[in-house]
Amino acid sequence: MNKLCEAEIRKNIVLVEIGGELTLPLSVLNRNCEFRKKWEETYDKWHPEDSQKACIKAHRKAYNQRPEIKAQRKAHQQRPEIKAKQKAYQQRPEIKAQQKAYHQRPEIKAHRKAYQQRPEIKAKQKAYHQRPEIKAHQKAYKKACYQKKKLKKAGKK
Repeated sequence: MNKLCEAEIRKNIVLVEIGGELTLPLSVLNRNCEFRKKWEETYDKWHPEDSQKACIKAHRKAYNQRPEIKAQRKAHQQRPEIKAKQKAYQQRPEIKAQQKAYHQRPEIKAHRKAYQQRPEIKAKQKAYHQRPEIKAHQKAYKKACYQKKKLKKAGKK
């Protein structure tokens, strides 16, 4: 039964349109393009909420990709009260525990390691660390650490 009979296909199309039971399994009928098109049209007619959800989802995605919307979202996320709220949320013990558990998972560790080994990422990191302001910041940090160690040793003697 590799080749489906056209009469059987037409009969099942009519059954789909009137909401009757199919004479063949749907997986078999879906092999026919004409039936599949009719099935999708009828399904959208009988279940409009699914097609509306897909339409709304596509519209929302297109809307959120607009540059002015991205700029608004970025400006909102940069506001001090929003940053403070996010920081407070991240500092909650249960959230910290969830994050720690997530980052301890072997597949996450492997993914992070693989990402860091990619040549373009290595080049990006190298370029970042070669910038003069970053070098100056690292030098100041190391100098401060050295001073702290020196003071600690002097305090012990």
